[in-house]
Amino acid sequence: MILADFSKRSHELEIIDAPHLLSSSEWRAILRELRIVNRWLGGSRAALQEIKPLIQEIAGANTDKRPVEIVDLGSASGDIPVALVTWARREGYSLRVLAVDVDPTVCKIARLRTLQFPEITVLQADVSRLPLRERGCDLILCSAFLHHFTDSKIATLLRSLLPKTRKGVVISDLHRHPLAYWGIRLLTFLFSRSKAVRNDGPLSVLKGFRRPEVGAILDAAGVGRARVKWRWAFRYVVFISATPTCHPNLVG
Repeated sequence: MILADFSKRSHELEIIDAPHLLSSSEWRAILRELRIVNRWLGGSRAALQEIKPLIQEIAGANTDKRPVEIVDLGSASGDIPVALVTWARREGYSLRVLAVDVDPTVCKIARLRTLQFPEITVLQADVSRLPLRERGCDLILCSAFLHHFTDSKIATLLRSLLPKTRKGVVISDLHRHPLAYWGIRLLTFLFSRSKAVRNDGPLSVLKGFRRPEVGAILDAAGVGRARVKWRWAFRYVVFISATPTCHPNLVG
C-alpha cells in the first residue's frame, strides 16, 4: 500500500514541471486528458463560477463599453479561456483573454486550439517576468496553477500580480484531502494512458492546500481581505480584490 502524507504540502516536482523533457505527442496526450479532468471533476466549473459574476460587474461598470480583459496564468491548452469566450459571446459580453504558459510546445498547441477564438491571445512567458503594466488588465486567473510553487513563492507572486489588475485576482486550486487523492489515483489508474497524468494527478492533490494554509499564504502576501470558497470537487476558490476594502475577510 502506498502511503500518502496529508499533514503538509508536498514539494515533489511533477513530470510537467520539467516541460522541456516532454515530446509534442506526450504534451498532446497530457493536455487532452487534463481537459477531461477539468471538465468532469469540476476544475473548469469552479473557476468559471467565480469569474463570470466578476465579468458581469466589470462590464456593467464600463461606460466606454471596452472589452473585459482577463489574463489566465498557466493556461495550458486554453480550455478555460475558450469556455469563457464561448459564454461571453452567448451572453453578449465583449471579452479579451491573454492565455499565458511558459512552455513553447504547450503554447503552440493552445494557439491551434484557439484559432476560432480571436478574442484569445496565447503568450509564452514566465509569470515572474510577466509583461503587464500596472492596472494592465481587469482580472488575473490562476486555475490549478499555484500548487506548483512553494508558499513563499506564491506569496511573492501574488504581491506582484495584484498591482497589475483593476478588479483583482481569482485563484482556483486543489484541496489536499484523502478522498481527492485516492479518487484521482483510482480514476487515472483506470482511464489514463499518460504516465504524466497518472503521476501528476495524485501528486497535485498532495501539493494542494488546506484552508489554514490558504490564509497563511494570503497573510504572507499582505492580503488583508479575500473571499474564500470551497467548491466541488475538492477545490478552494479565492477572490482577492484589487481594492481590498470591498470584501470581508473570510480566511481562516
